[in-house]
Amino acid sequence: MIKKLIQQEKIPLRACLLIGGRSSRMGRPKHLIKGRNGLTWIENSVNLLRPFTQDIVLSGAGDVPDALSSLTRIPDVPDVQGPLTGILAAMRWRPDSCWLLLACDMPNISSEALEWLLSNRTPESWGTVPRLKKDGFVEPLLAVYEPRAREYFEELRLSGCFRISMVTRQANIATPVIPEKLCQAWSNINTPDELSRSLRSNRSW
Repeated sequence: MIKKLIQQEKIPLRACLLIGGRSSRMGRPKHLIKGRNGLTWIENSVNLLRPFTQDIVLSGAGDVPDALSSLTRIPDVPDVQGPLTGILAAMRWRPDSCWLLLACDMPNISSEALEWLLSNRTPESWGTVPRLKKDGFVEPLLAVYEPRAREYFEELRLSGCFRISMVTRQANIATPVIPEKLCQAWSNINTPDELSRSLRSNRSW
């Protein structure tokens, strides 16, 4: 066990932000929505990630603020749709890394949530994909994927099934239950009405 823990600590941690969604229900690019602090959601996400890793990449062809122009952009994997193309592109680009995957439409994310997620990494698991309830859906777009998980994502690509959540059917993927006080961090915003409610709640940026 000690040897496995040491090996895990040697694995570089990188973060991949997904910004390639169509945002059709919102009517505008979600990652460019500005929060109450005047920064875009993507800028707030990057600022939140930086204490955990300085290696942050962007997946998707969306425009980004000038302040983030120095971040690495990785191209989508051909013939793959949805978030799978982002995580697969990241894992192909740096196959030696553990990837913290984050969607751009989670303005309630917090440092506490990231700390909890990363603390649930174990030497045995190939990924940590949390769920809101014991018998609830998994949350694959704020999750951690170890280098070995690439094997599962490549299998999904070959099968033609692009649902990233399918990876949790593998026994080596851990699915811990999110503490109730942190559940809000995994909520995503898809419509103008949801955005208005989130702003009124004073939970989002």
